[in-house]
Amino acid sequence: MTDAGPVMDLGARIRRMRCDGSLTLPFPGGGATAERHRTLMNAGRADLSTARLAEAHTDAVAILAEQGRTPRIDAVYGVWASDGPQSRLTAVPNGEGWSLSGTKQYCSGAGILDAALVTAHSPDGLRLFDVPLNIPGITLQDSPWASPAFSDTATGPVRFEDVRLPRACAIGGAGWYLERPGFWHGALGPAACWAGGALSLIDAAVKMNRADPHSRAQVGALMALAWGLEAVLVKAGEEIDGQPGDGEGARKRALKVRHLIERWCTEVLDRFGQATGPQLLAHDPRVVRQYAALALYIRQCHGSRDLEALCP
Repeated sequence: MTDAGPVMDLGARIRRMRCDGSLTLPFPGGGATAERHRTLMNAGRADLSTARLAEAHTDAVAILAEQGRTPRIDAVYGVWASDGPQSRLTAVPNGEGWSLSGTKQYCSGAGILDAALVTAHSPDGLRLFDVPLNIPGITLQDSPWASPAFSDTATGPVRFEDVRLPRACAIGGAGWYLERPGFWHGALGPAACWAGGALSLIDAAVKMNRADPHSRAQVGALMALAWGLEAVLVKAGEEIDGQPGDGEGARKRALKVRHLIERWCTEVLDRFGQATGPQLLAHDPRVVRQYAALALYIRQCHGSRDLEALCP
C-alpha cells in the first residue's frame, strides 16, 4: 500500500471537509448543478487527490438520495464500480440478504473510507450495494500502484470473501445503477475535477508571467482554455437542470463534455510546459503533483470508444 503519512493526511482532510459541510453539494438535476460542477472544479484546482475522494463521496451521497436513502452516520464514502475480468464481484442471495465475493480493483480510498457503494454481479444482473468497510471478509491487498500520481489516495485492490450484507444494503434493482440518468449526470463530476486540475496549472503559468512574447502567447491560449473549461461545465449543469430525467440526452451530453474537457486538459498539459519552461515542473512540488495527477486522471476518459458511441 501507499506511504502511511500522506494517506493519513488525506484521510484527515476528507473527514474535516465532511464535518465542515464542504462535501455537502446540490444534487444533480436539482436546480443548482452548475454550482455543483463549480465546487468540484475548485476542489480539483486546490488539490486533485483530495478532489478525487471528495467527488466520489458526493457522488455516492447523490446516488443514495435517488433511492431515498441517507448515508451511514459520519461515514466518508467511495464508489467502487470498476468492472472486468480482473475486477469482478459476485453477489449471491442468501436467506437474509446477500453474499459478496471476488476482487474489486482500483478502489480509491481503500484504508481511508468508512463505506463504499460497490457494484457486483448477481444472477439477475449488475447490482449496487452500500457496504460498510469494517465488516468481516473485506481485505485490503497490496497495491501494484507504481505512479507517484495519486499515491496518497490509497488506490488498490480489495478482496471480498463471503461478505454478508442484509437485504437493505442493496440499492435499487438489477441494472438500476447503470440505467438511470443520474449515472451520466454523475459522470461529469470527475470531468469537473479534471478541469480544476487544468485550471491550477493555468494559474501557475499566469503567476509566473515570463516576459518573452512566445511564452506570453502560450499563457494567452491557456487563459482562453480556462474560459472554455468553466463555460462548458456551467452550460452542462444548466441543461441537466432543464431535463434531469432525459437519460439519452444525459448520456450524449456526458460523453461530449468529457471529450471536450479531456482534449482541453491535454492541450493545457502541452501548452503549460511551453509557457513556463522546465522550472516549475522541476522545482515546484505542487505543480509537479498536479501535473502528474491530471495526466493520469484524464485517462478515465474512454476516448474513441465514447466518440463512436455518440454516432447515430
